Amino acid sequence: MTNSSNPINTRSTVVDLVRHPLRDVVNDTKSRPFCGPMAVAAITGEPISRVRDAFRLVRHGEGWIHCKRAPAIMGTLTYEVERVLSIFGYVGSWRVVDDQPTLAAWLEARAGVERTHPLVVQVTGHWIALSGWEFCDTRSRGRVVDAEEAPGRRKRVRRVFVITERCTPAAEIPTKTRTNMSVPNLKDRDVLAANAAMARDRREIAGIASSGAPSSRIPL
Repeated sequence: MTNSSNPINTRSTVVDLVRHPLRDVVNDTKSRPFCGPMAVAAITGEPISRVRDAFRLVRHGEGWIHCKRAPAIMGTLTYEVERVLSIFGYVGSWRVVDDQPTLAAWLEARAGVERTHPLVVQVTGHWIALSGWEFCDTRSRGRVVDAEEAPGRRKRVRRVFVITERCTPAAEIPTKTRTNMSVPNLKDRDVLAANAAMARDRREIAGIASSGAPSSRIPL
């Protein structure tokens, strides 16, 4: 379920995105990224860890950081891809490709901004990143390659997200840390803190008594 308070940007700025370069994807995680995060990472230059966190924010809201384990990001939806790109400051629009040509045929026939601007393209249930004749997806293992040599050129193109503007990126994307993993409620935290303090005091008193040094604390 999507949290309506997620920081999705609407203020756009005019930036020349013609021939916006794709980047080789940086996978700073221990697992294989799926195609949605891979395509977003290739366009934005963000590492997979941050892209996945952005998808978690869109899908689950900020509270996901308190899950015992970070939710997996595998299959992704069109609105999730669009909103995650917006979080990183990239704005555009969708176009459904009615005749669903092969990727090879569509690459040759496309015109206008689809030929010059960065794109996220859905081909038969799979996301790829394109910009001009640069191509990147999971089958290229996150490397930017020439679209004429790209794998899967016989796949059918279903829809295209054309990025035409930039907007202010989100100030912060929540991430999982040791301090926010499975955080108990406030009452439980207070009890745990009080118990820890009492145990610490007992240890200090026991240590002073055994050394014969005077104690300024009241015994518990």
